[in-house]
Amino acid sequence: MRARQGKMAGQPSSQAARNLILQRLSNTDLSLLEPHLSPVDLPLRKHLESAHKRIEHAYFIDTGFASVVANGEGSVELGLIGREGVTGLAVIMGTDRSSQDVVIHGAGAGRRISAANLRRAMEQSGTLHNTLLQSAHVFVTQMAHTAVANVHGKIEQRLARWLCMARDRTDGDKLTVTHDFLALMLGVQRPSVTVALDMLEKTGFIKTGRGAISFVDRKGLEKSAAGAYGGPEAEFQRLFG
Repeated sequence: MRARQGKMAGQPSSQAARNLILQRLSNTDLSLLEPHLSPVDLPLRKHLESAHKRIEHAYFIDTGFASVVANGEGSVELGLIGREGVTGLAVIMGTDRSSQDVVIHGAGAGRRISAANLRRAMEQSGTLHNTLLQSAHVFVTQMAHTAVANVHGKIEQRLARWLCMARDRTDGDKLTVTHDFLALMLGVQRPSVTVALDMLEKTGFIKTGRGAISFVDRKGLEKSAAGAYGGPEAEFQRLFG
């Protein structure tokens, strides 16, 4: 899910969008969104959506990524949204709020549009609405794979999958992340994450440092995911190419 280089006709002149959904819109559909898209910084831990509260904006992320997090007795991550997608999935699917939180866990930047303007644009264009629904479908597919991995996957497989997904949405070969954060997102104890990271490092797939992980062998990391990674990514390629 790599961003294409270059600038589309009709995109903001100051900075070509790196968001893959915006890149794949026709000029006509993009023109419905463009006047209402505002560049925004997306700092670490910024809440884009809060559970059971009205969604005010949808975000097309250019760099970094957000976690969709379910909160109950504990928190667990359901999926990631980066430059391959858009937040505000509840709005796209016809309602005004989500039952999950959406929080930036990989700092970056993007563009936001009010929920009202997004609804108006979708009402004006069936092709735009269809494209956004396809993006929502890809995310639902990712959530389904997350559920399967959480039930059947070993911790090192789930961790390798998460790291591959984060790498897809991160520029460069280094990710700022702590053991505590990974434990929270995977819904496991911190010592389990430490053991799994040690295993991946000993195989030469990653290098760990204080609060950071460096990617060394991406193919090896995918292999360590043991089939848990790749399904949603293939679905994205099928629909968006």
